[in-house]
Amino acid sequence: MPGYKVANKQAKPKNWKRAINGVEIRPCLFVHSGGRRVMGGSVNGEVVMDESGNPVPFHAIQHTELL
Repeated sequence: MPGYKVANKQAKPKNWKRAINGVEIRPCLFVHSGGRRVMGGSVNGEVVMDESGNPVPFHAIQHTELL
């Protein structure tokens, strides 16, 4: 099996993590009982929900800082 060879000499960009008040937002897959899947986020092990009880998509969660 061949090894990994970098296409150019530049380093990869840093993968910034999103955080709310210093707590990392982790991506999680939320599956509804009807089979609908949503790529949401969790903070401290709890899924981020909106006012109506639906999970908020990961890209739509408002973060306060980057780690």
